[in-house]
Amino acid sequence: MSAPQIKACIFDMDGLLLDTETIYSQVTNKILEPYNKTFPIETKLKMMGRDVRTATEILLADLDLPLTFDEYDNQATELKQIYFGMAMMMPGAERLIRHLNVHSIPIALATSSSKQMFEIKTAAHKDIFGLFGSITCGDDPEVENSKPAPDIFLTAMRRLGNGLEPEDCLVFEDAENGVEAARSARMSSVWVQDLRFAGDGPVESMATEHITSLLEFDPVKYGLPAYD
Repeated sequence: MSAPQIKACIFDMDGLLLDTETIYSQVTNKILEPYNKTFPIETKLKMMGRDVRTATEILLADLDLPLTFDEYDNQATELKQIYFGMAMMMPGAERLIRHLNVHSIPIALATSSSKQMFEIKTAAHKDIFGLFGSITCGDDPEVENSKPAPDIFLTAMRRLGNGLEPEDCLVFEDAENGVEAARSARMSSVWVQDLRFAGDGPVESMATEHITSLLEFDPVKYGLPAYD
């Protein structure tokens, strides 16, 4: 079956464009230290791609922590404000974003991060994130349901305009929850799996394509301009 002909691209952010997942793990383990617990990969995989409240509630339940959401979130927010400003771009991310921009392919960002955290994480990369035609964050009032619901991708698409339909869009995600959201939105998707956070089980995905780095992505497969 031939790949779809794509007119616009929608990107997740954490773990896909920015290497924040390692920072999330560091922050989580620092909070867990007084309880003699460590952050299991199985729990991390369930949390990835979720909004902050849902992800935190998964963590608190899985590790049976004696903390409320607010107690945990206050500690985590303080640490994130310190560390997230140091987040680096993931391999291949800047190249792809700039390539699509040069060729006038509409691009949108759809991140579960709050607007406040988005600003902190991207502070050192404003030139790159300024290329996006629309930016939709997880606390946006138009996003009623978080991933794996399709709301955030559909909102990002609408904000790009251009009369786009879901079948015109290609979603890039590093989390299975995001891939599920793309499928629910009836959009094609590329699952960019970070093998540093891969589970032990077999790889099964609903994505149109499965790669392990944006460096492996070939835009020509989707009717997009080839790299120079």
